[in-house]
Amino acid sequence: MWRAGSMSAELGIGFALRTVNERVQQAVARRPQDLPAIQPRLVAVSKTKPAELVIEAYSHGQRTFGENYVQELLEKASNPKVLSSCPEIKWHFIGHLQKQNVNKLMGKIKLLVGPDCSDLLWLVQSSVEER
Repeated sequence: MWRAGSMSAELGIGFALRTVNERVQQAVARRPQDLPAIQPRLVAVSKTKPAELVIEAYSHGQRTFGENYVQELLEKASNPKVLSSCPEIKWHFIGHLQKQNVNKLMGKIKLLVGPDCSDLLWLVQSSVEER
C-alpha cells in the first residue's frame, strides 16, 4: 500500500498532497457514471505530527484534518499558531471516543467518525442539543 507519509519526508508535504489529490481525481474520473457526482474530501490524518506540519499542509491547500486522540486534537485545535494560520481548518475525530471525552470535543470538531455504541450516540446527541 502506498503511503503519503513516507513520501512527505523526502519530497515535502506539498508534493505529497498534490500526488494524493491527483490519485483521488484519477479515481473520480474512473467512477461509474451511475454513481452520484460527489466530490471526495481528503482528510489528512495528523496524529503524532506537530502543529507546524498541520500549518504547512494547510498552506498547501489542505483544510480537513483527522485526529484519533482527543487530547492531541484539543491541543492542535487550540494552538494559537494553528488558529491564526488556519482560519478555515476543519477537524474530524476518527478514533474510539470514550464517554468522558464527548463534551471535550463538542464545538471543536466538524465530524465524528465511527461512534461504536448506541449509548455513546445518545450522549453525543444530548451534548449537541445542549449547545
